Amino acid sequence: LEEIPRPIQDSGNILKQGYLEKRSREPSFFGSEWHKRWCVLTQRNFLYYANEKSKQPKGSFPIERYQPHLDSQLRKDSRKKCCFQLLCPGKRSYEFTAPSPAEAQDWVEQIRFLLKDLSSLTIPCDEDEEE
Repeated sequence: LEEIPRPIQDSGNILKQGYLEKRSREPSFFGSEWHKRWCVLTQRNFLYYANEKSKQPKGSFPIERYQPHLDSQLRKDSRKKCCFQLLCPGKRSYEFTAPSPAEAQDWVEQIRFLLKDLSSLTIPCDEDEEE
């Protein structure tokens, strides 16, 4: 069953939320565009909204197989130490800028912690896979 994203206000399983700048997929004439987005990390998904009052997300994806890491190569300006990426083989990658280097680090750590938690919840289907 597909989980239908609910408005942020009545979502009980938010692990982290806040404003980040997200790099748009289509580069413009001036290079990559960065848009301020209200980002929400839940136990299963990463959602981003136009702002914190928005009811419908502009986008979302299951966080499960994404790997977060800090990446100072994403920007050339003074905020390059605030950047992180979410990568998943065979899927779109996402690039973000946090308000501060510490905040970027916190997003990465929260996502890593969540992924560790998710992998420990996975129960193997076949008896052969048991350790």
